[in-house]
Amino acid sequence: MEKIEHSYEQAKGLKLHVDQIGTGPKVVVFMYGFPEIWYSWRHQMVAVANAGYRAISFDFRGYGLAEHPPEPERATFNDFVDDVTALFDSLGISNLKQAHLVSKDFGAFVASMMGIPGRAEADFGRFDSKTVVRKIYIMFSGSESPVAASDNQEIMDLVDSSTLLPPRLSEEDIAETMMQSCGLDDGKISAPGLLIMGERDYLMKFPGTHFIQEQLPEEVNQLIISFLDKHSE
Repeated sequence: MEKIEHSYEQAKGLKLHVDQIGTGPKVVVFMYGFPEIWYSWRHQMVAVANAGYRAISFDFRGYGLAEHPPEPERATFNDFVDDVTALFDSLGISNLKQAHLVSKDFGAFVASMMGIPGRAEADFGRFDSKTVVRKIYIMFSGSESPVAASDNQEIMDLVDSSTLLPPRLSEEDIAETMMQSCGLDDGKISAPGLLIMGERDYLMKFPGTHFIQEQLPEEVNQLIISFLDKHSE
């Protein structure tokens, strides 16, 4: 991956490790999830750069080669959103209509908070935020892994709204603790999105797991580039 350039940029008072390849006005920012760093997107960065995009990834505050915040225990997803926004400014990305976010795991929370969704966010938009969090906790609190949604189903369709919460949670927990910590609201996201997941990670029919972009890079690259080309201005 010798073509990828490495640098450091200031974001909200912290020095973040930034990695780039490619040039031009069409920008793709890659955001990883736990327990990864920017490197997990290396295959996709090279592929989209070869397709004519400027590919950017970085280490979130406290991860990889980025500086640690002085009080890491106080960090929230809002800080990660601020990091991305500050990087856009620092890297001279002013036309947000030509910018795309590719994300996974907790990076997907950051993307959704910036108003750039995947298929899941479009599904969530059918319900108020309390119902979404309630359904997710019910779905993943059972003794067995949830089954995959069919072609004519979405994630939220797998849980009946009348299903009781697991004993460890109350309706008050959902309404108060989860809403405040996740920063969810009832706003709708209208930007187009694409969801790619391994069949062992939950939803889609790929023979992969949570690290699908490294297990099947060529297939993932093709899907991402096709989507970007369709929705780039």
